[in-house]
Amino acid sequence: MEVIHRSLRQQTLRSSIEDLPDEVLEFILGFLPPYKDLQNCMTVCKRWYNCAHNVLRKTSMKLIKAVGEFNILWTNIAPIDMGPTITKRFSHSACILENNMYIFGGCTTNATSFNDLWRFDLSMRQWVRPLATGTYPVPKAYTSMVHYKDCLIVFGGWTYPSLSQYYQNVTMFNEIHFYCVNTNRWILINSINSPPPMAGHSACMKGDEMIVFGGLVMTVAQNYQIQCSNDVWVLDIPTLTWRKQPTTKPRPSPRYAQSLIRLDSERLMLLGGVQTLHNRFVYSDCWILTMKGPTWTWKELAVKNKEWAAANIWCNPACRVGDKVVSLSRSRNGWNCAKPLVTSAVRLSALSRPEGAPVSVRVEQSLQRPLDRDQNINGRRGVLPRQALARQVQENNSNEPVAGPSNEQSRNQNLATSDENASCEANNVPGPSSENKQIGNVADLTKRDTPLRRNKNKNKGMKIVRQLQEANKYRMAAFACDSSLNNTSPENDLINQRQIAHLENRREPLPPPPNPQQRQPAVKKIKRNTLTMHVLDISSVIDGNSLNYVSWLCPRLGEMNGAPEELVMYSLVKGNGELIMFGGVHNDISVLNYNEHQNMYSNSLHFITPPRDVI
Repeated sequence: MEVIHRSLRQQTLRSSIEDLPDEVLEFILGFLPPYKDLQNCMTVCKRWYNCAHNVLRKTSMKLIKAVGEFNILWTNIAPIDMGPTITKRFSHSACILENNMYIFGGCTTNATSFNDLWRFDLSMRQWVRPLATGTYPVPKAYTSMVHYKDCLIVFGGWTYPSLSQYYQNVTMFNEIHFYCVNTNRWILINSINSPPPMAGHSACMKGDEMIVFGGLVMTVAQNYQIQCSNDVWVLDIPTLTWRKQPTTKPRPSPRYAQSLIRLDSERLMLLGGVQTLHNRFVYSDCWILTMKGPTWTWKELAVKNKEWAAANIWCNPACRVGDKVVSLSRSRNGWNCAKPLVTSAVRLSALSRPEGAPVSVRVEQSLQRPLDRDQNINGRRGVLPRQALARQVQENNSNEPVAGPSNEQSRNQNLATSDENASCEANNVPGPSSENKQIGNVADLTKRDTPLRRNKNKNKGMKIVRQLQEANKYRMAAFACDSSLNNTSPENDLINQRQIAHLENRREPLPPPPNPQQRQPAVKKIKRNTLTMHVLDISSVIDGNSLNYVSWLCPRLGEMNGAPEELVMYSLVKGNGELIMFGGVHNDISVLNYNEHQNMYSNSLHFITPPRDVI
């Protein structure tokens, strides 16, 4: 036995990581960040290269599956967890290049813009501020930034003058800046046939060309007034030449702040946008631009399940994940909460706030059961109004049938009498009823006084009995007895009525309500809205499919654990097996109650990842 244990011990000491199965090795490598660390593992040997490559592929597939099933995990990194950190901002530009996420520009208020460039190391999870050389861009926001080979291309944008310079207008730019990652240098490009200054546009790469669509432009033909555009401009990077690309009609409406998504090498998808110059139009339509031939073709797609679409896609950017498009927006149950604060990217006095939730949500809210506002409903609240009930009992008693002629005969007599009086009054002749009116009043008063006094207690008893019957009919309907089985005699009912009336007369008045001034005001807890993931299924238009529709998937109800508060004008990019969200401004009007104005903006990082597998 000792020899066997000694041999087993020797075999265990000789075992190494190479003896592990591929599944276990891939599980271990899956704990590494899917960036530089995992890429370094590919250089160990051929087996490690295959295992690390499988980890990257499976990580991407897991994210696509998790997004389609709304089974995601939120991970937040606060600025205090890192050393050097970026300033709070929104309306910035973001781009993924190799193992880093780059952030440029943005703003915090209408009078504060940035021209700094930050790099977030996705492997180390740390911010780095590159101190670049060359010609820096001016501070601006609403720019576009794409990557081309080892360079970043920054185009367009705008900036506001300081608050003291009231005579100046917003300034837009049509400059092109290249940032070379290897040399850490900014380069200002002088292009030919440049488009007008623009901001809030969308840009995407197609080989050696940069495609630009829409945005807010400022042209000479419009006397340098801000206008929305739906033009397509193309920059040929090798020659640094611009051209205005002709397209077919119909085409998308002029807009800005839309999302431009690359489907393949020849097609782009346009989603959402807004137009707030004359009338506020928030678009949720979807278009495909086919980039073939001398004239490119626009095609509008039908959007199904719009009630599940993300609200205000113009301030909530969209990002493609496989055959899905992800947009983060306010949850459906959040429309009953605070009003939105950010309604437009343009600072114009004529703009108004949005109406609120989408039409489908407002219809659902209108179909909900309204709240009862009566003084007392089913015994839940309030007191018993004695005068109102007594008046109702008298009206009910007056409508009860009485002995004598039928109701039809009495109704005919009353109609004849009223017609006779009306004809006499028209001819200024006293009628028969007016002559006997004064004589009959005294007799009627004496006759009515005695029955009213006699039935005073009876009316009070009937009032309480009917009220109890109505209350029991709704309050204790599950335990109510059948009235057909009740064989009680009317004498007992009369006795009960007299006892109830006697108790009603002896009832002590209710104590006065406490003084509301003495109550301490309750502390109102502010409930924040959180972001919810909305997913657009585009599998019908990719991978060889050419259907004419896309559809929104039913979102997950309720709040997700770790989801951030509602933000707009943030950046959303796709990394290796994760979505990265940065910055933004709170879209909640209650943020105006914050003690510090800086809390309106964010510089936090939020990661969306799939759940980890378990062996």
